Amino acid sequence: MQICTKNEQINANLMEAARAVPHQVGLIKLSKTQLKVMQSIMPGEKVTAEQIAERCELSSSWASTLLKTVWERGYLQRIIMIKRGGGIVFVYFFSV
Repeated sequence: MQICTKNEQINANLMEAARAVPHQVGLIKLSKTQLKVMQSIMPGEKVTAEQIAERCELSSSWASTLLKTVWERGYLQRIIMIKRGGGIVFVYFFSV
């Protein structure tokens, strides 16, 4: 199932909000790709970079970087899961 599409239009409501308060848009600084990543996450869903990479047709490393950036800006929550065979995986979700 493909949720993200290339060259998809940005939501009109987001564009209207950006025009209303342009001085605050600079604080957000989310790219079009970061917005697509966020749109691919359903409310209540927990996702990994690999899942986002598949949905949005990105490399796993690029998806991981995008998720980390969105998390650092406070849009997502993140938990660390320890794999059985060793190593860790980050799981991202929207805060309630």
